[in-house]
Amino acid sequence: MQYPKELTDALELIWGEGMLSPGGPEKVADMLEGTDLSDHHVLDIGSGLGGIDMLLAAKHGAASVIGIDVEPRLIESARDLAAKRGLSGRVTFQLVTPGKLPFVDSSFDLVFSKDAMLHIADKLALYLEVLRVLKPGGTFIAADFFWSEGAAESGVVNAWLGKSQSDFEFTPPAVALRALIEAGFAEPSVTDLRQELQKANRKEVALLKGPVGQKLSAILGAEIAEMRLTNAERRQAALDSGDLIPCHLRARRPS
Repeated sequence: MQYPKELTDALELIWGEGMLSPGGPEKVADMLEGTDLSDHHVLDIGSGLGGIDMLLAAKHGAASVIGIDVEPRLIESARDLAAKRGLSGRVTFQLVTPGKLPFVDSSFDLVFSKDAMLHIADKLALYLEVLRVLKPGGTFIAADFFWSEGAAESGVVNAWLGKSQSDFEFTPPAVALRALIEAGFAEPSVTDLRQELQKANRKEVALLKGPVGQKLSAILGAEIAEMRLTNAERRQAALDSGDLIPCHLRARRPS
C-alpha cells in the first residue's frame, strides 16, 4: 500500500478534503484552462480519494467522470465522498490493476491525471493506453513529476527519497516528450512548472511548521507530523536544486 490512512489523513489536512497532492482546486483549474468539459466523458487516472473528480464534475461541468486507482481503500473512500457530495450518478470509481486500461477504444473525450503517473515506470506503454481510450480529437491533460539528467545520483534527491513512503518512477521531461510523440499524439507539450511548485511546497512547509502541523501531531502523533515536515523540506531541496521537475503534459489524439 503506497497511501496508508495516516498519510492520506495528513495530506487532506494540508490540501483539503479528498486531495492528496499540492495545489487544490486552483491547480486543477490551471490544468484545465481553455478546456470546456461540457458534455465530456472523463477518465481520471490515479483518482486517489476522489477530490479532483468532484471538481471535474461539479465545478468544471463534466458529464461523467470515471476515476481509477489500484488501492481498494482509496476507491472506497472516493465513493463515500461522491455519495456525500451527491455526485454518485455522475462520478464513479473503479479498482484496476496496473497495465492495460479496462476500457474499450475511443471511450473518453478527456483523460486527466494529477500527480499520479509518477508511480508508473513505462511511460510509453501508459501513453499508448491513454491514446487508445481517447476518442479521435480527444485531449490528454496531466501533471507529473520528472527529474533532471543525472538526478538518480543526486545526494539531494536521495536524501529526499530515502524518507519517502512511496515508490516513484522518474524520467527526464525530454524522455516523456519523446514517448508522447512515439505514442502518436498530436501537439504534445511538456511544460516545466518547477517555480510554481516551489511556491506551493514552501506553503506546505509553512503549514506543517504552524497550526496544521500542530493539528496533525494532535490527531496522528508527533512522529508522523515530523516525518511529513521532513519530507516536505527535503522535497523543497530537490526542487530548489533543479533535480525535481514538476511538469504539465498536454496532447491530443489526432482526429
